[in-house]
Amino acid sequence: MGRELAAIAHRAYLARQMDVVEMISRIMLDLPLTDSMRAVARYYQVILSREQSPRPAIEKLLEEPALPLVYRARVLQTLWATYVVEGDLNTATMLTIESARIASASSVRDLLSVAQATQQIAVIQSIHGDHKQALANLDTVFPLFRAIGKSCPAPYYDFLNSLAVELGEVGRIVEAEAACAITLASPYAALHPNWTETRDEIAAKRQSASSSFVAVNRACEVKPSPQIEPHRALRRSTLRLSTWLACEKASFQRASIVTLVSAVVVHDGPAQSILDRVRTSIRPRAPPAVAENNPRINP
Repeated sequence: MGRELAAIAHRAYLARQMDVVEMISRIMLDLPLTDSMRAVARYYQVILSREQSPRPAIEKLLEEPALPLVYRARVLQTLWATYVVEGDLNTATMLTIESARIASASSVRDLLSVAQATQQIAVIQSIHGDHKQALANLDTVFPLFRAIGKSCPAPYYDFLNSLAVELGEVGRIVEAEAACAITLASPYAALHPNWTETRDEIAAKRQSASSSFVAVNRACEVKPSPQIEPHRALRRSTLRLSTWLACEKASFQRASIVTLVSAVVVHDGPAQSILDRVRTSIRPRAPPAVAENNPRINP
């Protein structure tokens, strides 16, 4: 019963149904559950009150001996957000990499936390201006988020917003708009005003790009150089992502799960040490060969 209640609370938290989380956590504390389940209930109580005491109360959760490992990984990801807001990106990076290490352990295997850790790393890369690498990391866990989205859709739509941001930053405006259309049509859009901001930013980029194109086109018409031809092959790799976005409104398709936590450049010894451990414990695997011949099949 405790595990079932904890699962309900987790889904409600991801969907930002905080009244449900509050109710479930209180029920868990009132029932004669195991120490670990009561620790989970206290975790949600602290998370709900974090506006009053953000970091100290959250950090104290890590001292809970009965708190299950999967929730320790989630605590670290919650702390990640506080350090990003404060601009301490190195500490934030260490926290999210450590959370991925815990979540990917054989005794835990929390795929959502692994996927969200990669998303958090992409956010940090985006802040540093490395939008191409951020997009590459998001593309890697796209199938994982889609598979999880079948039973837990809220994180999937949040992921699509991050994807739309990075697509817009690298100039893939049409795909960015497609991703935005999906997020804003979801039942969670009203809870995430930043999704609307993403749409407006992408619209501004389209307008700016259109103005630049008109100006250049009026100036001259340049014949493409033969040296550019080899780069056309690189553009084919974007078709898979475009196809996923195009068919997303219709239905989710069955996805095979690939996990990856990408390397992030950090400049202090502890961060590099944690990163080395993650590289050892979480190894990327190549997609099945059949996926190369059919872009509608997920890797």
